[in-house]
Amino acid sequence: MNIKDYFAFTRGEKRGAVVLILLIVLLIVAQFLTPFFKENIQTDFSEYENAINEFEKEIANRSKTNQFPTKLFPFNPNTISDTEWKQLGFKDWQIKTINNYKAKGGNWKTKNDVAKIYGVDSSHFEALKPYILLPDNIEYNTSKKSEKENLTITLFEFNPNTISKSQWKKLGFKDWQIKTIFNYKTKGGNWKTKADVAKIYGLSEEHYQKLEPYILLPTKKENTYKSPKKDFNKKVDINTANAKELTNLKGIYSEKYAAIIIKHRDKLGGFSSKEQLLEVWNMNRETYNGFVNQIVIGKYEPIKININTASASQLQSHPYIDWKTANAIYKYRKANGKYKSVDDVKKIHLISPELYRKIAPYLKIK
Repeated sequence: MNIKDYFAFTRGEKRGAVVLILLIVLLIVAQFLTPFFKENIQTDFSEYENAINEFEKEIANRSKTNQFPTKLFPFNPNTISDTEWKQLGFKDWQIKTINNYKAKGGNWKTKNDVAKIYGVDSSHFEALKPYILLPDNIEYNTSKKSEKENLTITLFEFNPNTISKSQWKKLGFKDWQIKTIFNYKTKGGNWKTKADVAKIYGLSEEHYQKLEPYILLPTKKENTYKSPKKDFNKKVDINTANAKELTNLKGIYSEKYAAIIIKHRDKLGGFSSKEQLLEVWNMNRETYNGFVNQIVIGKYEPIKININTASASQLQSHPYIDWKTANAIYKYRKANGKYKSVDDVKKIHLISPELYRKIAPYLKIK
């Protein structure tokens, strides 16, 4: 093969080479011609420069003591106009903030409140302070006319539970106090001792001391209730006893608490052992030990759940079986067929020997 064959081009290849060279030349020329067609636009920063100059000028002015563009005059900040705020040296944005505050019900009660206006520095406030027509502090008028001067009392023996409104008035009570007293009585309230009368709203100690000798009530509440004696040797079947019968257990004094025991018994389906009473809300070992010898579990069969027919939700309804355990019992039956005995649930890894001991009395297969 001749070496010239390596440098020979076909007609199509020659045309392609020419076009490529022309493109390269055009790109080089365009690079030099571009600046002549580009419009040279300059950004005008004068507006920003003016704003910056004004800002710097304001800072410089504020650094000088009492150099504020203000016209000082006595003023009440709650009533002056926007123009007057401006004369006092406030900027437009501050005045806008002030008006927003007033529109929402805001006002100024003391001179120091004005110092809290946004953007007011200490030197500006000190220049304005002598001209603010507000007090330095809020003064509360506590010098009310002494009630002793107006209190006219006619003393007589009385029972607060039976006297009339006019009699309360003779005893020196105000109309609003009498209204409160009768509202209290309307709701079933009454006074059992003299000390109870002292709790009437608005009754001063001095006023009560004047009334106390005339109140036809005992000084102390007499305890007439005598707790009935109970036989704490009496046996109680915890699966059949009602709330009143359960109060015969030593330490169970209230039928309300006895009802809590019954509620737990119903959730379980009946007690299978005495120790289950320790699971009842607020039952402590000391109370349990006090009545354990009174407890009996008679011939009572707890309510049982059929593990061969129950759904996971039905199994979970028992207090001892959570959702995971209920689901495991259900799935084991689906995978292996019906249980042949209650003992088969021991094969489920979630059921420990302790849990099995608790739930076994409440399970059945038929």
